[in-house]
Amino acid sequence: MSLRHAARRVAASVAATAAAGALVALAFASPAGATTAPDEGLEVATAQAQTPYTAGAPFDSGQKIDVSLGANTVFDGSVYSNNASAIKIVECAAPNGVVPTLPSACDGNTIGTDFPNSDGSFDYLNDNGSGYPVYYLPDSRIGDSPSGPKCGNTLATECILYIGNSQLDFTQPHVWSQPFLVNPDPTDSGIVNPGDGTPEVPMAIILPVAAMGLLGSVVVVRRRRAARSA
Repeated sequence: MSLRHAARRVAASVAATAAAGALVALAFASPAGATTAPDEGLEVATAQAQTPYTAGAPFDSGQKIDVSLGANTVFDGSVYSNNASAIKIVECAAPNGVVPTLPSACDGNTIGTDFPNSDGSFDYLNDNGSGYPVYYLPDSRIGDSPSGPKCGNTLATECILYIGNSQLDFTQPHVWSQPFLVNPDPTDSGIVNPGDGTPEVPMAIILPVAAMGLLGSVVVVRRRRAARSA
């Protein structure tokens, strides 16, 4: 195989790796985007960072975020008696972004409440005057035991929010937020590099691109040496 053909093959492989990194970045680019809920067939609730925050970084433990959902038939008046019943928001573990199937995945020390409007919509920040705090779990500062639900700052330990009537009974009306990441913070201050809940992925793109540049330099050097020998 000629040097030119080998270089082309390697370059194509590196380019494919870079493209894959770009796709990963796009997949986590906007936590605000609603997608299909895993079990209700409606929009997922949005867990949204409030300014100031760094895009492309996990939430900080204790960071207060907004949780909201537009008009829907899960929490509308036909189910919730014209907003007479509160809905609970609870942080749960969702490793690899998989929605939990057991109530034991949810942390009872993270419960927040809100009352939906007659059309089922709600906005936690506007309704409560303050954001909903998310934590790196388990968190002893909020009363968790070491054996409690675990979620944090890697894709294998993602967190998710349960929103519904009872986090102890998944057969009751409920929806989920998008999965997100949370960095540990010993003080739960929420202000140590607060992010938008997405993984830090820039290096997944930068490294393959840098490799392409290095490969190009090597090919040029080899060509020059070959020309001198001739």
